[in-house]
Amino acid sequence: MDIFTPVVPDAEQHQHFRLITQSGLYEPEIKVLKTWADGFVDRDGKFIREFQTTFNSSFWELYLFACFKELGCTVNLSYATPDFVLTSSYGEFIAEATTANHPKGFRPEWDKDLSMLNEITIDEILRLSTLRLLQSITDKYKKYVSNYSKLTHVKNKPFVICVTPFDQPFFFLQDSLALVRVLYAYEQPLIIQNPQKDELIIIGESRKYKVQKKPGVNIDLGLFTDTQMADVSAIVFNNRATICKVRAIAGEGKYSVLFSGSRAIESETETGVERFVLERYQYQETLLDGCHIFLNPFAKNPLNTKIFEGREIAIHNYDKDTEDYQLNIPNKFLYQRICMPIYSDENAIKTIKKYKDSISSTEIYQDLPSEKWLEDQLIYIGGQIGPFYKHHMAHYRGWTILVSLDSIDEDWSALAVNKLCYNHPQFLQANEDKNNTSIGLSEWFPTKEEAYAAIKSKIDDIFKKTNKDM
Repeated sequence: MDIFTPVVPDAEQHQHFRLITQSGLYEPEIKVLKTWADGFVDRDGKFIREFQTTFNSSFWELYLFACFKELGCTVNLSYATPDFVLTSSYGEFIAEATTANHPKGFRPEWDKDLSMLNEITIDEILRLSTLRLLQSITDKYKKYVSNYSKLTHVKNKPFVICVTPFDQPFFFLQDSLALVRVLYAYEQPLIIQNPQKDELIIIGESRKYKVQKKPGVNIDLGLFTDTQMADVSAIVFNNRATICKVRAIAGEGKYSVLFSGSRAIESETETGVERFVLERYQYQETLLDGCHIFLNPFAKNPLNTKIFEGREIAIHNYDKDTEDYQLNIPNKFLYQRICMPIYSDENAIKTIKKYKDSISSTEIYQDLPSEKWLEDQLIYIGGQIGPFYKHHMAHYRGWTILVSLDSIDEDWSALAVNKLCYNHPQFLQANEDKNNTSIGLSEWFPTKEEAYAAIKSKIDDIFKKTNKDM
């Protein structure tokens, strides 16, 4: 299948396709992509055009096709839908590809420069990606229920949704954090610095049960924490499946590339992160590096994971009895990787400048509205810090209140910090910041409502004193 001979005019070509085919710099990368496409079948006669005009979804589909072959699967492309009918040594399963794309009117992933990093936070990146991944997965689930599940070659087989984000310029910084929220309502471990030693200590975990689309519209998370999506057996995900992966696999090329990122250290004696900064000729990356599979413990047709074990793949799961999020990461797993091409040849520099000028835009894009909570409303956020759990959070008079239950004595207390926070990590950071004022209760209460009222009373006293002094 010839995916690179243009079938559409330049003006209709996607920015990535135009760069790869017109710059004269990407012959090694083109060779890799042709290898991925070897044996792929354009079943509806639209694939080549879509690869050249929308690029990302077709790129992801080619990557998955190459991965399934790498895993030893036989890929049956004789059916019109779903995307992949697969046979492995451990049974048959069905896989459907999708991407999370930018909302209409929002900045597309290709329109970026590094200066934009100063204008956005990781929380904002994660919030948008959480919404977009949730939407993409839900849409494919609905398609399965209404269509795929009725097909003879699909019935009673594990159904896997393969999703990756291309929803914003710095989508690659989210790692798997947004998808963990979507599927397991899990946010992150809570970590502090040990003041006596140069080490980090895990003191608990933060959960994320809802994501705010706009003030007043909060959407539930945790698709794999109950039976609501039992028809979906698993999710395959790889946020490292980008042009950078193609560059890494291509090896030497016409320009230098600097790769930086981190890999997991997982052994019997050590757990940690190994960071790297390597030039193109030094760096090695496999096709499967950075790949994740998220299992649904409530699946009607569970997926046999043996095909993924012992490979460069992180396996996520959820214990439906203990409600614990579980993660199995292989040693040297690729957590993060970005790459920076370095064009030193004068002709290459001119070519890239011409390309960037051709895609520059003065369009004003939309952003998600800032997150905002209703005043004086106690919200369950869950999670655990040491012996404290069943956490609730509220905003009150510019303060954030955290109400917690002591698991030992089964009574309630509260803390507050004079900054608006929206999750546990933000609250911990604000509480440790000496520029903020923090208060707590010296007594314990039988109910969360009483503890909440007591901490609000202390905040009211602070306001009265402040106003009196003024």
